[in-house]
Formats: sequence, structure tokens, C-alpha cells
Amino acid sequence: MHRIACAVVAAEMRRLRGGDLPMPPPWASTTAIADEGLGLDSLERLAALGALAEAFELDDAMLGLEPPGTVGAWTDWIMHHHGAGEGRITVRSSGSTGEPVLCSHAVADLAEEARFMASQLPGRRRVVALVPAHHMYGLIWTALLPDVLGVPVVSPTIGTALDLTPGDLVVGVPDQWQALSRLTRRFPADIIGISSAGPLDAALAAELEASGLTHLLDVYGSSETGGIAFRLHPATFYDLLPRWRLLPQGDGEWGLVDAHGGRYPLPDHIERVGERRLRLIGRRDGAVQVGGQNVWPERVAAMLRGLDGIADAAVRLNGNGRLKAFIVPADGHDVASLSPLVDRAISERLSVAERPRLLRFGTILPRNAMGKLEDWS
Repeated sequence: MHRIACAVVAAEMRRLRGGDLPMPPPWASTTAIADEGLGLDSLERLAALGALAEAFELDDAMLGLEPPGTVGAWTDWIMHHHGAGEGRITVRSSGSTGEPVLCSHAVADLAEEARFMASQLPGRRRVVALVPAHHMYGLIWTALLPDVLGVPVVSPTIGTALDLTPGDLVVGVPDQWQALSRLTRRFPADIIGISSAGPLDAALAAELEASGLTHLLDVYGSSETGGIAFRLHPATFYDLLPRWRLLPQGDGEWGLVDAHGGRYPLPDHIERVGERRLRLIGRRDGAVQVGGQNVWPERVAAMLRGLDGIADAAVRLNGNGRLKAFIVPADGHDVASLSPLVDRAISERLSVAERPRLLRFGTILPRNAMGKLEDWS
């Protein structure tokens, strides 16, 4: 809970400040919240309490007579409610419009998932976390699972050596694994990797294993459901986690039902293979993953189309894992004057993951003979 709480507060401060705190999480329990520690002012301390209350379903009646002064006091507040392990945790996920959606989960269900996945990973000595713990994937794999395994968690600073040792379990997203495939010449023996929050390219997985990665586990899930299924590369099909079974929806579509009878839509179109296996076919909502986050290219394109001086725009995922945009200026607007306005709007209106990193301008969107949008370089 301490690791999750630190990640929740760090994300809230990033939202408020537009940048990271000087001290990266997780913080020691004795770290002061105010000036001599994290440096949060009164409004930020209130915002931190609000974010924690939302994430752990708390309220102000559970606070003491004195406001929390240390990071450990935040954890004590959480554990006063969650000590029996019967509470709920809420994570935020972008909906199809890009607006945050709150997804609430019973801690008992998440712990059950962590226990099952731990049974599939014998011999692990550490968890090396490349993802934060306030998203569903990081919450389960870098907080609950290490607790079940009884192993420590390390969070390397970006740009420093990973210093992997035999028995490590490395938790990352596809974009991070892509970078590691280029950065790491040879993995130490007995290193297992976990990938989630986006499609894992089979060629990338093969490159990593050719560099000495022992196994690469691909987990399919969502913020709304937690983990749904998993596969061990190079398997094509995913095996359902024990809590789920597939439920026919008609017209060849499938949904999920859990052990409590709760029903959930699948984020992707699937092909069922046997009773408890599935193959992914494609997203239902047009989302793509950038850095492990859901991003909707059409939402970004709509923002660009709404700018003065732009007649049309298209956005799609580039081969480097970031978005790119094709922009058609309106009559009377030249690229030289329009480009800085577009750059400013992208910086001010879009999240980091949503920002197109490559802009191309042209007189008309590229289309094929059938009138369908074509790719561009």
C-alpha cells in the first residue's frame, strides 16, 4: 500500500505542477510532506489527500486531529481502513473520449490475481519495476505481487544501468522492452520479463530472448478488469486467468464473466480457441498504446482540426511507438506561420503520450484509389 500511495501522490503532483517532484517515489516513511521533505504547499497537501481518498476509498472522518506530516502517516491512514484486506482500490483510466474513468476493484480480487501469477514465477528474488504503481498493471505487478513473493522492489532511474541479477523479474511495457532490446547486449542468466499495457510484437520478443532473456510473459488486461489472460512467448494464444470465463455476446462477439457473476466487455475483438483460450484480433474503440497508455488518435486529430488555420488533419501511430500527424493548412495559411501555433496547442492541450512527435504538412490527406486514408512517412 505504501508503494501504491507514493505513486498516486506523485501522479497527482505531476498533474498539478506539470512536472515531476524533485524526489522520485517511493519515498521513505519518515519523509516529511512539507518544505523539509517533498515540499508540498497547503493546496498540494490537500490535493494529495484527495487523490489518496479517491484511490483507496477513504474519507476525512478517518483522519486524526493533526494533519499527516510524513509519508508514513499517509500509509497509516490507508491501512486503518485496509488492514483487513477487504477494501477496494480505484484506478484511473482514459475512456474512449480521453476523459478519466474511475475503475474500482476489490483488493481481495487483485490479491487473488497476484497469488496466481506468483505461482507461475518460481525462483524470483527481486522485482525490477519500470512502471509506476498507480496504474492497474503496475499496482498488481510491482506492489501486490512482490508482497506475495516476499521479494524487494527496485525502481531504476531512467538512463542508469539496470544492474540486473539472476532471479530478477523485470516489469515493463512494450515501448520499454523495445528500448531494452537496443540497449542490452546480453541479459544475465535467469531473467524473466513481463510485458503488458499494449500489444507485444513477436519479433521484439524473439530479439529479447535471443539476447538471453529467459522468458517473456505477455499479460492481456485493462484498468476495468485487471489481468484477463496471459501467454508465454512465442505462444499465439492467451490463457484466461482463473477468475474469468468467456461469455458469448452474439454475432461472434465475446464478453467476460467473473467468479461473482459480474459481466464485463472485452476491450478487443477476440477469437475463442477452446474453452479457456483466446486470440486477439483488434481494439474495439480505436485506441492505441503509447508508453503503456491508451491514446485515441482520432481525439488528437479532432483537436488539430479545431485550430484556426487547419482545414483537415489525420493522426496515427508511427513505427517508433509515438503518434504522428498529417496536417492540411486552410487556404491563406502557410506552414511557416502555422507550425508554431500547432506546436503550442499540442504542448498545452495534449498529454505527453498524446503529442504527435512527427508533423507533416500537405495540401491534401494521403488517400488510396478507394478513398481510404493511407499511411505517410
